[in-house]
Amino acid sequence: MSTAHTRVPLWLVALLCLMAFAFQGTRGLWEPDEGRYSSGGIQMQQSGDWLIPTVDGEMPHLTKPPVTYWALAASFALLGHNEWAARLPGALAYVGTGLLLFGLGRRLCVGKPWLPSVVWGLSFAPAIAANVVSTDPLLVLFETAAMYLFVEAWSREGADARRWFVWMWLAWGLAFMTKGPPGLLPLLAMTLLLTIHDRARLRMMYWPAGIVVFLVVAFTWFGVVVAQQPDRLGYFLGYEVYDRVFTAAHDRNSQWYGAFKVYLPVLLAGTLPWLVLSLIAAGGPVNAYRSLRSRLRERDRHWLLLCYWLLVPLAIFFLARSRLQLYMLPLFVPMALMMARPLARWRRLEGRRAVTVIALTALALLGLKATLAYWPSDRDSRQLASQLRQQLATHPADEIIFVGMRPFYGLNLYLPQRVDGLEIDARRFDYSTHVTRQEFCREIARRERTVYLLKERLVPEFERALVDCGLQPARLGSVHADGNDLALLAPGTGTR
Repeated sequence: MSTAHTRVPLWLVALLCLMAFAFQGTRGLWEPDEGRYSSGGIQMQQSGDWLIPTVDGEMPHLTKPPVTYWALAASFALLGHNEWAARLPGALAYVGTGLLLFGLGRRLCVGKPWLPSVVWGLSFAPAIAANVVSTDPLLVLFETAAMYLFVEAWSREGADARRWFVWMWLAWGLAFMTKGPPGLLPLLAMTLLLTIHDRARLRMMYWPAGIVVFLVVAFTWFGVVVAQQPDRLGYFLGYEVYDRVFTAAHDRNSQWYGAFKVYLPVLLAGTLPWLVLSLIAAGGPVNAYRSLRSRLRERDRHWLLLCYWLLVPLAIFFLARSRLQLYMLPLFVPMALMMARPLARWRRLEGRRAVTVIALTALALLGLKATLAYWPSDRDSRQLASQLRQQLATHPADEIIFVGMRPFYGLNLYLPQRVDGLEIDARRFDYSTHVTRQEFCREIARRERTVYLLKERLVPEFERALVDCGLQPARLGSVHADGNDLALLAPGTGTR
């Protein structure tokens, strides 16, 4: 293999960086996910507790392992509390994934190893997700690293292959520490692939040294957390694993048609424009299917690898009852490799034409990112913070409590006040404080210098509850967020 094909081109690095960092700090944090993850990183950085994440400074937030919070806390410590710092880990993960795809391209798209990186980096879904604060960009990075190391190990023999497999298990451990069991779905796919087609290599992959590395990286944090509080094991296995797969407890498109409604549009629109170009390069959908079927019948190892990598996780995502759009993000890596292979042989995508297609696609995506960056949203925490800052100028407070609605935890990036949620005789939002009617007065009494945000229709009932506690509530003003007019109340002083 020539040196020109093994070095990462500087233009590719520049392209990935441009797409990753363009408009990164322009848009405010959008609720709920960006606000929740950013608040978790802020709380970790401020408290110095790098073991147990929280979003409100008090209640443990264990829905995901801590790698994303660690990355966010480190970024906030380095760059301060701003949108650029909040989105830095995702942007770096995007660049890293693109470079790993170049490494995969050297094995799976030999003539043009840069093409899978371009196809992936200039597809709609990965480019937009690079600036979304979530666990998914980091998960894609570690999964892609693991698959790159797997492909390298699969292409080698003896002790050299074992060394690559050990590094692969390290990457799987980091994927597990980013999102738990879903991070291992490509590992399941590779295990099935080797079980059916290469059992000798399967035994080599499950070499004890690699398994030990994985167990230490993946389960040390879980072990420490469960040792501190044993009932958390039931939470991890029950609510976070069993309920997500088999029940509708998380209320995320759990209907029988939910996967078609959520996933198919993402997979089709998210691969534009490359899916269309790839099908044209292959001679149309029918010829593309016939060619793939022929390759699989011939046991082409590269096509087998890509099909298992894509279809096994996709099948599990379809069957699981908890479904969100970003769950599909890791699948754009094998899809990019699959689309790049026919494109690499397409003579119409050569020379100046290739440059033109890449440039036009990049400009279109940059235009889309600019539109999203300036698009007004009533779930923008920065806009709500601006409204609250004016209201609180004459009424200083230490806490902002959302009553009966999902808290805007992204306010922690913009305001000095602590943010929390409060629900009375309800349990709709996991990240709020839940109290009964009997506990309400005691809860209000312990919160000094606090203001409350709630929808207008809830105001009369909440005011009556405060009066019953011996308080005289005062209305400070109103703001607009989450599609609603919200009242801002202070509990007032005692009346008896």
